[in-house]
Amino acid sequence: MLMNNASQLLPEVMSKVAGMGPATLQAVHRFIHLMELNALVEDLKDEAEGLRIAGKLEPALLDAAVREHRQKHG
Repeated sequence: MLMNNASQLLPEVMSKVAGMGPATLQAVHRFIHLMELNALVEDLKDEAEGLRIAGKLEPALLDAAVREHRQKHG
């Protein structure tokens, strides 16, 4: 049965997770981390593309930012 409502899905998913063994839980945990990582990568890509379009990722600007950071943080 396909459900789109999170409030309906959550109890079913939690019930299934509660019945999983340690190895399966570890695999699910790893899978969730990979999903989170993929979402963060996509967010970074989108943000970087916006900065690139705005001209804020020009090599000279990046070099200056790195120099400034190194001066402040040794």
